[in-house]
Amino acid sequence: MAEILIREYRPSYRNACIEVFRSNIPKFFAESELEHFKAWLDAQDELHPAYSNAVEDDFYVALLDKKVAGCAGFYIIKNEKTAKLAWGMVDTSLHKQGVGKALLVHRINSIEVLYPGFKITLDASQHSFEFFEKMGFKTEKVTKDYYASGLDRYDMVLE
Repeated sequence: MAEILIREYRPSYRNACIEVFRSNIPKFFAESELEHFKAWLDAQDELHPAYSNAVEDDFYVALLDKKVAGCAGFYIIKNEKTAKLAWGMVDTSLHKQGVGKALLVHRINSIEVLYPGFKITLDASQHSFEFFEKMGFKTEKVTKDYYASGLDRYDMVLE
């Protein structure tokens, strides 16, 4: 397998990230979430935080053979010592090949260096929460049909 390279997101990666997102519909993301993801990318392109409750956010791509295989980010919540992982995904044709793990480890390491002592949280669906459990996250809450009918939300925290 080729080496997985993690790079800072750049606008030139936008279309490839959208294609990675589309490859994960409908199992991992609802179709309705695509506009939210595009708004996140708009904020990255314009170099400002994507959400009103964020003071900063970072976004990365994973490259395999110079092609975008996945993308993932995080943001820092205002007035809290909390980093929330956001928009982590890998092209479905490349699942279970270490790309998601590489992106997750990179984000955790980045947060620990830039924001030592911050709590790391995320939300995921029933289709991916077990991956995060294996990586040290604990489920705190489950909300049925949160993202769409049949797509539940698992709120998780790194222990």
